[in-house]
Amino acid sequence: MSDSTNNVQLGPVAKRLVGLMARYRGLMLLSIFTGSAASVLSLSPYLATGFAVFALLQNPVSWTVILWCGLAGMLGVAGEKALFGFSTYLSHKVAFATQRDLRLELAEKLERVPLGFMDDHSKGEIRNTMVDEIELLEDGMAHLVPEVSAAIIAPILSLLLIAVIDWRLAILMVLPTLLGVLIMGRLMKNGEGPTRDYMDIQARMATVSTEMADSIATVRAFNQEAQAMGRARDVFAQMRVFSGNWVNFAVIPGTAAQVLLTSHLMFLGSVGLLMAAAGWVEVSIYAGCVAVAFGFGDLFGSIQGISHRLMRQHELLERIDHLRNARELPTQSEPAPIADASIALEDVSFFYGDREVLSGLTFEVSEGRCLALVGPSGGGKSTVARLIGRFQDVAAGTVRIGGQDVRDVAPQDLHRHIAHVFQDVFLFHGTLADNIRLGRPEASDADVEAAARAARAHDFISTLPEGYDTMLGEGGLGLSGGERQRISIARAVLKDAPILLLDEATAFADPENEALIQDAIAELARGRTVVVIAHRLHTIANVDEILVLDEGRIVERGTHADLVAADGPFASMWAAYEEARGFRHNASEDA
Repeated sequence: MSDSTNNVQLGPVAKRLVGLMARYRGLMLLSIFTGSAASVLSLSPYLATGFAVFALLQNPVSWTVILWCGLAGMLGVAGEKALFGFSTYLSHKVAFATQRDLRLELAEKLERVPLGFMDDHSKGEIRNTMVDEIELLEDGMAHLVPEVSAAIIAPILSLLLIAVIDWRLAILMVLPTLLGVLIMGRLMKNGEGPTRDYMDIQARMATVSTEMADSIATVRAFNQEAQAMGRARDVFAQMRVFSGNWVNFAVIPGTAAQVLLTSHLMFLGSVGLLMAAAGWVEVSIYAGCVAVAFGFGDLFGSIQGISHRLMRQHELLERIDHLRNARELPTQSEPAPIADASIALEDVSFFYGDREVLSGLTFEVSEGRCLALVGPSGGGKSTVARLIGRFQDVAAGTVRIGGQDVRDVAPQDLHRHIAHVFQDVFLFHGTLADNIRLGRPEASDADVEAAARAARAHDFISTLPEGYDTMLGEGGLGLSGGERQRISIARAVLKDAPILLLDEATAFADPENEALIQDAIAELARGRTVVVIAHRLHTIANVDEILVLDEGRIVERGTHADLVAADGPFASMWAAYEEARGFRHNASEDA
């Protein structure tokens, strides 16, 4: 467990929760007001009982007074239930609306953060925050703020009333409560660290569970079920150990505190009775105070769990704010217009953490020309594509599109000018047509079909039972790698952007699909500025220029013919590639 001793206080947490719900301030205040009024009315049966007991001990007994006490208590209970129900309805309405706003805010936030943020945070962690942790925040927004404010009022009023009648009885009533508050306060003071540990383990369990679901085919293919289960077993064991420690740290003292918090009659019932027997306090006064004291304990019981809920809300807010406050790619108040489809990198450097992956990179691609980036894995090729699309910002130097620094261009304008065909294609759950329309959501059915034809995807789509209305599973379940890639190309065709970035577009294609993809890319690239990243070197034989990258630097550049003739790094890569192709060709003939 964490040794953190930071004090979690109600005020700052309540203030943050109120800040989240600020858009619905009127409904929230009405909820707090009606909840507080309900809390006041909840004392009515105890006050009525107290007055009735006092009247019963008088001589003569006034049954009319007792009758009115009973009616007042009954009406008070009815009013309390109605007001509390209305308060709960309003608070939940505000909470659900705020949850929706938070999820939309975080979804929009993910569109503005650098891709490096996604590299540093697992899908399971982000999903856990956007779905589960925002869901758990409902407890604070719908319950903690209005109910705590309401629950505090009645105990204070009942205490003040008894203190006015007899201050000695008030002290006897509040003594056990003070002891319980001291224990609960200590738990709250030392509870932030364990609560954070709990949330961290929860996030790790979500990550492991997501990985197990996503990787089940790979795990089984390599017979690694034991290893995968080992990771899961480790994190589940951490939760078991934490739970055992939590029992000793919080459950046992917390139970003692709860007993004391509801034991307001411990001294009032015993010592107070002795005082009445000794004549130090009138029996009727004592009896009335005992009746009112029941209201103190009944309502205070509703906030016994405040410490645990409060610590949980604090940690939830911390984790949600970590995502809400993530660094965004900065934008200009007056964005610059893009003049043409040229690309230029000027002395660009970039780091992943402390590791430099690009160093002083400079090159230019004129409008309408095609540049290929080749080199060993980890040389910085995909990073260049990311920087051109401004998925991340350079550490030094400048990336220009159409003569403008990409940091000075409005993100929407930049994205309109660039189409991407990635190595890993993501298809959404939906129809094939909807997945193609990602390139241009307002496109007609005819436009979608034309894009699919240009991408050489129409023929296989036509063989599907529902054609373009075929529903795809998440990730394009049911399609081959080559088919998914052609859907990605159809998106780019439909987008019709002047700049095209191709990142290993044929990496997973079989020979038949590769030929179709190459034909589709050739048609798509016509008249556009193209930057292509490729390991299959025969696919870039006709580009205008090839850059060979190694450890983030340009080690060679030129046309395909010039580089082969130069007998340098590219020539060695080409020779090895041709030898491997020859081996595959001979092997296929032997088969």
